[in-house]
Amino acid sequence: MTVTDAGSSTLVVVLVVLAMALALAVAVGVVGYVAGRRGAALSGQGTVPGMGGGVGAGVGALDLAPVEGALERLSRRLDEAEALRRSDQAGLRTQIGEQLRHVEATTEVLRRETGQLAAALGRVDVRGRWGEAHLRRLVEAAGLLDRVHFVEQDVRSGDDAGSRPDLVIDLGAGRQLIVDAKVPLAALLEAEASDDAVRRAELYAQHARDVAQHADRLGGKEYWRRYDDAVESVVMFLPAESMLGIALREDPSLLDRSFSRNVIVATPTTLLALMRTVAHVWRREAIADNAREIHQIGRELHERLSIYVDHVRKMGASLDAAVSHYNRMVGSLDGRVLVSARRLADHGVGDGTVPEVTVLAQRVRETLP
Repeated sequence: MTVTDAGSSTLVVVLVVLAMALALAVAVGVVGYVAGRRGAALSGQGTVPGMGGGVGAGVGALDLAPVEGALERLSRRLDEAEALRRSDQAGLRTQIGEQLRHVEATTEVLRRETGQLAAALGRVDVRGRWGEAHLRRLVEAAGLLDRVHFVEQDVRSGDDAGSRPDLVIDLGAGRQLIVDAKVPLAALLEAEASDDAVRRAELYAQHARDVAQHADRLGGKEYWRRYDDAVESVVMFLPAESMLGIALREDPSLLDRSFSRNVIVATPTTLLALMRTVAHVWRREAIADNAREIHQIGRELHERLSIYVDHVRKMGASLDAAVSHYNRMVGSLDGRVLVSARRLADHGVGDGTVPEVTVLAQRVRETLP
């Protein structure tokens, strides 16, 4: 039972009891009034025949037993209602106490974990790993593949940890995009934890200066030289929209100055759109690569078919020459050799006639369908 239900039930019981008490009081008052009037009449007129006495006898003749019974039942109902109310209030106090203890324990756990998170984010290395993990989830959500479209922590000879980019994205055609996820967050965290409005405003302004200085440092790292002028731009990634919003509120010219240094300040929303554009470019590049490969295969097939057809043509010409030579050979055989053989047969040499040898009347090309 909730507090509202218990209060409503108790109010209903109290109202019922009050209504019964009021009705009982009215009844008692009416009875008393009638008895008084009747006593007064009897005292003025004397003894009424059939009545054994005077006023005392008339009043004594009234039966108050129902009134006493009703009052007793009313008293019992009131006691029961009060006991029920106390029991409900005790149960409600127990439930509310348990809920308050649960809320207090949950709040304490949340406060402790929030403090641990704030303390962890206060360290530069933890902020860097947090930004890198957030950055990796974004590029993978955009459809880019590690070691195919991007490389994390690309190490070049002579690089130190401070100048190593967090992410290098291949844009195709020999162009690259550098992404830095090191977050200037110390002043913003301190501002969120401060209760002083003046101090919070100072820390917000410091956060804007930190973001601007970080953009200047990125512009001065000269990634263009280290990647042979293949770098299009450097992206400074801020893992939360509020980081850029507060910085722009304090320093509206932040983006213009960053663009002049070829540094793009990006939040998760803008970076995801940029990465999906890169993924679309890679899909178009894959389609173009397939088209180029199909074109090369078609050229090779055409060249090979030309060579094959040339061989067939030469074979046909050779077959035509063979037929011509065969016919000339048959003609020479029939005109110069078989004539003598037939003459020998006419003189009884040999058993039977010499078979005829026919020439090929059709060329090979003419027999093709």
